[in-house]
Amino acid sequence: MIRTKQRQLIMDAVSASTTHPTADELFRDIRKQLPTISLATVYRNLNLLAADGKIRKIEMPGMPDRFDWRLTTHDHLLCEGCGRVFDFTLPQSLGRQIEEASGMSVRQYTLVARGFCSDCRQKKIS
Repeated sequence: MIRTKQRQLIMDAVSASTTHPTADELFRDIRKQLPTISLATVYRNLNLLAADGKIRKIEMPGMPDRFDWRLTTHDHLLCEGCGRVFDFTLPQSLGRQIEEASGMSVRQYTLVARGFCSDCRQKKIS
């Protein structure tokens, strides 16, 4: 599906990131390589890549969406102190737990737990 230079640059930027970037953050990074790219192009291509299953869109209630290259089953922790997003994996699939509790077939779910990372907790203690 990746057919344009812009889409390839966007895919590469998401793949190189370890921070679950927003579209605005990706736009700022990509403009360094391609100054003519527009924010609308970044948004459009991120949504196309997510719809095609090349990247994962993390919907953040009340905040901008984030994007993740890691497609394996995992969930996210949002630090309310510094705003970073961390990956974590539950020992048993939450999707399976939801199916067992509800009898519904789960196709997809999004879990974003909120709290404070160890760095921010340490700063609060000090």
